[in-house]
Amino acid sequence: MPRREVRTIGAPEVCKNRNLADDPGKSRGVPVVMYHGIGPDRPGWIWNYLLTPVDVFEGQMKALMDNGWTTISLTQLQAHLSSGEPLPEKPVVLTFDDGYLDNYVLAWPILKKYGHRAVIWMTADFIDPSSEPRPTLDSAAEGGAWKSGMPVSGFLSMAEMRLMEASGHIEIQSHAKTHTWYPTGPEIVDFHRPIGVDGYTPPPWLAWNRFPESKYEYMSRSREDEIPYGTPVYRHSKALEAPRYYPDPALSERLTAHVKENGGDNFFAREGWRGELEGITAQNPPSVDSVETHDEYLERVLFELTESKRLLSEGLGHGIDFLCWPGGGRNPEVLELAKKAGYLATTTHYQVMDKRNAFGQDPSEIGRIGSGSPWVWKGKLFRRTDPGFFISILENFAGGQNTVWTMRFYKRKYILRGYRTGTR
Repeated sequence: MPRREVRTIGAPEVCKNRNLADDPGKSRGVPVVMYHGIGPDRPGWIWNYLLTPVDVFEGQMKALMDNGWTTISLTQLQAHLSSGEPLPEKPVVLTFDDGYLDNYVLAWPILKKYGHRAVIWMTADFIDPSSEPRPTLDSAAEGGAWKSGMPVSGFLSMAEMRLMEASGHIEIQSHAKTHTWYPTGPEIVDFHRPIGVDGYTPPPWLAWNRFPESKYEYMSRSREDEIPYGTPVYRHSKALEAPRYYPDPALSERLTAHVKENGGDNFFAREGWRGELEGITAQNPPSVDSVETHDEYLERVLFELTESKRLLSEGLGHGIDFLCWPGGGRNPEVLELAKKAGYLATTTHYQVMDKRNAFGQDPSEIGRIGSGSPWVWKGKLFRRTDPGFFISILENFAGGQNTVWTMRFYKRKYILRGYRTGTR
């Protein structure tokens, strides 16, 4: 597929770069920031902790502009890593995982407002089939998109991705095809049942794997209630990091039939329900289960990586050169498969300070950091953080001096505020 012309949004005409190829010992790192979604919590969504409040995100984008940071493309970053191509004085790459609708509705208008660009890592299976782009914050009534009834839950359509790319503020790259979890062995770790029974939250991938055609709408139509109660939840792993196990369907049929014959939902209200299901499991060892051979596993991974590339390339009309591993699930063998599939670089590190995306490091590896919203301390989640905290995170990763003390100041502030007011 043809390559798109790289447009550097907001970059100065003459880029005086401290990341010079002839001085690698003093080269600054290039922060690559990881976001997921922007906006208010989604009702019942198990991953609300990934969201950054809109006002916090806008404050961060304004701080980038005010502090002289220039958002660059992955192509520019890769050229710098591989051959020392010069970059602006303070380069940064902004990235959004998964391809949520709010990236288009909320984040894109804010990026345009401050002259920034960003990368969206899109998972092919979750592309919304809608043909007409939905409204954005630009067209919302004063007070915010979610207050005006504008949808923010869901995933991007191809039409919306094309519209954002045409603006020059967004580039779409691959987040593989499935972004799911698969069983990896015969051990049963749980049984599917009504939400809340013994603290149960259904793993979304149960429905994704059973109804892959509707993955894009799972945030509004989960379909978890269409999975028979009693269905076993096997030991599992991220789809790309381990061979897939195929359970014996007869065991699942026996378990779900037992639940149905003994009250359905009400079966889980009686004591000993788990023991009953475990007893059936023990009496019915699998006879026709199987696990992928090593070659089958590698073939499946390669297909997923190349198919995601193909689907996005055909839909967007340009090459797809970069890959973000879903959930970070990878191993040395699949890293090599990504190269075989034609990816120039993949996301291989998170919060690793000696992998700062500086000239001289492996150009096929992209190290990323968090945005500071959310920020986690001892299991407590903080999302209402300051623009200054965000900038100190970038400076620290890039190699700035004395930034650790600034970061500690903000962290102490948030911890004390959390204890005093509960605000996080």
